[in-house]
Amino acid sequence: MKKLVYVLLCLTLVPQAFSKIDLDVVGNTRTKKDVVRVEISEFLSQDSLSQADLKEIERRIWNLRVFSDVKIENKKNKLSIIVKERWTTIPIAKFTGGGGTSYIAAGVYDINSFGSNMELGAQYESLNDRPAGVAWIRKPQFLGDRNLRAGIDIWSINRVRFFFDQETGDDAGAFTLQRQRFNSFIEKRWQNDFYTLGFNFEYQGDEISEMDLTDELLEQNDERNYEPDEKSTSRWYTAYLQVGRINFKNYLVEGSQISLRSSLVAVSDDTEAIQNLSANSFTFQYFNLFKDLSNFAWQFRLNNNNLRQIQNFNYLGGFEEVRGYMDGQYFDNASWQNNIEYRFNLFERGWLVVQGAVFSDQGKEGSDIDNLINREEEILLSSGAGIRLISPQIFRFVARLDFAQTHTRSKQQGISFGIQQFF
Repeated sequence: MKKLVYVLLCLTLVPQAFSKIDLDVVGNTRTKKDVVRVEISEFLSQDSLSQADLKEIERRIWNLRVFSDVKIENKKNKLSIIVKERWTTIPIAKFTGGGGTSYIAAGVYDINSFGSNMELGAQYESLNDRPAGVAWIRKPQFLGDRNLRAGIDIWSINRVRFFFDQETGDDAGAFTLQRQRFNSFIEKRWQNDFYTLGFNFEYQGDEISEMDLTDELLEQNDERNYEPDEKSTSRWYTAYLQVGRINFKNYLVEGSQISLRSSLVAVSDDTEAIQNLSANSFTFQYFNLFKDLSNFAWQFRLNNNNLRQIQNFNYLGGFEEVRGYMDGQYFDNASWQNNIEYRFNLFERGWLVVQGAVFSDQGKEGSDIDNLINREEEILLSSGAGIRLISPQIFRFVARLDFAQTHTRSKQQGISFGIQQFF
């Protein structure tokens, strides 16, 4: 019995035996100390810490994104990390209505559930009183390794996808998408987060119909001889590679990253034939932080697939792609988009930051990469200005109000409002 007690005592003390730097975390009323320890464990086993080490430690703690302030002190091999926690339990509430269609959503998520750096979330949805929802879990520091991240999503959604006249932006019909979706992923990082390799499996069960569309939308579908009535299932086997780092310092962003994503998609539809298709994307992001707390942001994205289901096309237009155009006004198998934005602080005090923003968005669609490059159709082009309301003390709270003017193809203006950061 004494030997067993001795062995257990030794095992308990082993982690401390390898820790040469004492760690003190101050201000973490909710976040567990082990979250910080796992993030910087390799530095705690060193004999001493250099200025480069302290800078890397600070970067890692900021990138946990659960703290609104981080300060590092190192005295005689005692590392003190003084933090201020953010509010990370975020409610979800959405409501849209019009034209006989109503959509509501309510839910909550927390990126620091139980103080353990784990994201849990759930959302209830209703499209014209048809219930649906989503639940998800994300776990950085998976299996106690800061370089491993894993997650699972389960979805049941109903969405109406509208079509628009490409010349005027007027309504031109719609379809309803009912989707059952399961998604899982695991990823591994190397070289202080400079490289990330991930694998993803996703199942989608889709049904396209005219369910709950208004009489006006049904008439517009008839005019186009469009009868949405299709069921399909698809299995997505995806590998992705990220090179570079995006660093967060509260609401400020800095760094650059290239992301490559390639999917093998096994699709079966009403014919019960299985087609092995593909989907690929390339994304480049660049953020530069200036001394006066202004941010320059640039994103370029190229997408291409040979899928034939209309819900899987690449859509351009709207708040997340090319502002000013209607949401999904242009679509095809291939597309590129380019977004440039300059954000500058107008006001900052305590819980509130007000930013101004000027931006320009561009994009183009095509049937494939060759068509995308060589077709003579004008690129989509818009520009505008906006306001950002940010709370540094609340995770991802960014309320955005943008005014955009389009300059090519369909000349129109748009005012859009949304929550959370653009890219």
